[in-house]
Amino acid sequence: MSKKYCPHCWPTKRRNHFIFHLNYYIDSIITFFKKSQQIFERKNKHSGATTIRALINILSFLKIIRFADDPNVTKLYNRSLIFFNEAKKRGLDIKTIKFLWFYVDEFRLIYKNKKYYYNAIPITIFPNDINYHDKFFTKKLLKEHGIPVSSGQVFTDTKKALRFGQTLGFPLVVKPSKASLSHHVTCLINSDAELSAAIQIARKYRPAFIVEKYIHGNLFRATVIDKNVVFICQKDKANIQGNGYSTIEELIKTKNNHINRGHTHQMNTTLHKIPIDNTLIKNLTDHGLNLKTILEKDKKIYLQNKYILSYGCDIIGCSEDAHVDNKKLFIKIANILETNLVGIDFICPDINKSYKEQETAILECNDLPYIDMHQYPSHGKPEPVAEIVWDAVLNRLK
Repeated sequence: MSKKYCPHCWPTKRRNHFIFHLNYYIDSIITFFKKSQQIFERKNKHSGATTIRALINILSFLKIIRFADDPNVTKLYNRSLIFFNEAKKRGLDIKTIKFLWFYVDEFRLIYKNKKYYYNAIPITIFPNDINYHDKFFTKKLLKEHGIPVSSGQVFTDTKKALRFGQTLGFPLVVKPSKASLSHHVTCLINSDAELSAAIQIARKYRPAFIVEKYIHGNLFRATVIDKNVVFICQKDKANIQGNGYSTIEELIKTKNNHINRGHTHQMNTTLHKIPIDNTLIKNLTDHGLNLKTILEKDKKIYLQNKYILSYGCDIIGCSEDAHVDNKKLFIKIANILETNLVGIDFICPDINKSYKEQETAILECNDLPYIDMHQYPSHGKPEPVAEIVWDAVLNRLK
C-alpha cells in the first residue's frame, strides 16, 4: 500500500475525505426538504423517471454519455457483470452507460419497446420507498419493529461519545454513520484509549459516527429480492489451514492460485487473492509466526483484520442450511424497509439455529449489495442469482 493513500480506506485508493465531509453538511442543509420531496415523489411516481429519461436523452445527444453493447468487462464490477451477461444470454437489448470515457455502473434495458435504466442490479428499476443508506436511521427503524440490533448511538461530539461508550461497556465498535466496505471501522475496542483513537479514525471519514456494542459471533450477509427470495452466505476473513508440511507462504500461494480469485483491485471478480502486505506480516508476527513457518495439520489462522472481499476473504454459501426463522426475519426486514433489494449484515454464532435462541444483531442494511457473493462463493453451493433476479424483473415488466 502506498503511503499516499488512506490506510483506513485501503484497498480503496483514496487520498482524502473532503467529499464525505462536504456531503455531510450538504445532507444536513437539505434534511428539511426531504419529507416534502418524498411526498411529492409518491404523488408523482413517474415524474422522476421522466426527468431522468429526458436528461439522459440530452446527454446522449451531446455525446457526454454513450451506450456500449460490448463493454470492457474489466471495467465492470462482478456485481453488475453477472446481470449483464445473463441479459445477453437471454437475448435482451441491454447496454452499459459510459459518462465521457468512464463506466458508471448504470445500464439501459429496452424491453417491449420501453426503455428502463438501472444501477448495477436490474431490480433497481423499481425504486425503494425508504432511503436506508443512513446506518443509524435504519437501526432505529428496525428496533422500533422489534428487530434485534446492536445497542448504539450516533455522535458528532467526541466527549459525549466517550461518555456513552464507557456507560455502554466494552467491547465496542466505532464506524462512520454512512460508509461501506468497512472504511474507517474499528472493532473489538476494549479501553478508553482505544475508543478515543477509533473515534478519531471515524471522524476523518465523516463528522458523524456511531458507537455501538460489539456482538460476538460469525458475520453473515443475507440478500432479499422482491421481498420474498432470500440468499444467505457467511463472510470469513482471509485465512489458511495447515496441512502439516507446507509453509504459510506456500499455503497462501495455493489458495491464491484458485481460478476464481482475482487480484486485489480487479473489478470483474468476486473472490480475490490474499495480499501479502504489512497487515498480514504483523498478524503473523503477533502470533510468533512468519511466512516460512510450517503450519500444523488442520490449524486455521486468520491473515487480515477486515471482512473485505478484496482482502481475500472467503464466502461460504449457507442458504439451504439457514434456520427458517432467520429467513423469515430477513423477509420481514425487507418489508419494513419497503424495498425490493436489500443486503443485510448480521452477526450470530450459528445460522442453523433460530435467532430467537441466541444472541444476534443486525449490523446494517445495504441498498446496493454485492449480490454476486451468492453466485460465486468460495465454499458451499453457488446460487443462480442473476437468473432469479432477471426472472423477477421481467415478470414485473409484463
